[in-house]
Amino acid sequence: MALSFEENEMLTRAGPGTPAGEMLRRYWHPIAFSRELKGRPKRRTLLGEDLALFRDEQGRLGLLALRCSHRGTSLEYGHLEDGGLRCCYHGWLYDVEGRVLDQPGEPTDSTFRERVRHPAYKVQELAGIVFAYLGPEPAPLLPRYDVLVREDGTRSLNARVVHCNYLQMVENSVDQHHFKWLHRTPKTRLWKDEQLTSEVTDFGILDTFTRRVGEERYRTISLFLMPNMNKVGYHLSEDHPAAFAATHEGYEALRWRVPMDDTTTMHFTLYFAPLVDGKATAKMPQDRQDEGLGDSIPGKYRWDETTGWIARGDQDRCAQESQGPIFDRTREHLGVSDEGVILLRRLFKQCIDTVKNGQDPVGVIRDPAKNEIIRLVPGEYRVT
Repeated sequence: MALSFEENEMLTRAGPGTPAGEMLRRYWHPIAFSRELKGRPKRRTLLGEDLALFRDEQGRLGLLALRCSHRGTSLEYGHLEDGGLRCCYHGWLYDVEGRVLDQPGEPTDSTFRERVRHPAYKVQELAGIVFAYLGPEPAPLLPRYDVLVREDGTRSLNARVVHCNYLQMVENSVDQHHFKWLHRTPKTRLWKDEQLTSEVTDFGILDTFTRRVGEERYRTISLFLMPNMNKVGYHLSEDHPAAFAATHEGYEALRWRVPMDDTTTMHFTLYFAPLVDGKATAKMPQDRQDEGLGDSIPGKYRWDETTGWIARGDQDRCAQESQGPIFDRTREHLGVSDEGVILLRRLFKQCIDTVKNGQDPVGVIRDPAKNEIIRLVPGEYRVT
């Protein structure tokens, strides 16, 4: 059944005060790579809010509302000095918690600065990623997923902007039916008897995709983690007839689809592969931390001459952006194969209602004992 206009608005709008926006503010979200903060503030937009991200002279991270509280100049052009971020226009100086440390031009005995508090948000670093929390206090714990904290492997990171609403990308995480068709190769046409199952868990949704290739059966397990992540693992070699296109055996990937505003989304990916005798067990995708958050051009997608089709890294973006800036779900026709998408929307609605009732939505962690290391294992396996 298609969504109503009101339901579509409720699930897709992520700004302050919107139902989904308030729910999403109960979670930590990646906003940058640590390596991006090299002496200048960075401008970012997250959940419809324009922000200035910086590292002060003491190495502390700060995330402030973008416009100076004095006369609205962008703090992305500010100076990192004297214990904080100083506005380039009239010199107001803010620390990482939004306190005004200095107001040049005001009388020395003035208490004006004590009566101004600039909006500031919490930030943390983990595995080279800067995470932000824009919600109410007390903030939950930043989840310590295994690929973020394991010390026995190597990581590769990249991020780019995709020009569509975040929900189109999030729904892709639980839409297993697209594997065979969007990521098609000559081998995927050999897949038979596909079975798709999805079930709600205490972290989100667990999806399984079983198919037969010849006389053998294989199963892919992927994990959707609230509110915008998925975790996948590749255990079949790229040339295996049951493997997805352009995968490499032995690594896992954790992905975030983070709303900037209602029509642009940050897509962060962390790849992880264990080390054996000091060497990675998989051919890792190229690390692009030093490039920071890259952009993309809607309608411009890389082409793979060897397959005669859009290159693997742009296939999902092509499908999602071509749905439009915000997909009109009143016009869709869902079938049995859309079970994961239906469950996801139902889960989002439940979490929105939970937040309205003053409780934590699915996946929020507050107990340190449950956050030492979170092991959720996806993968591709032969069914015995």
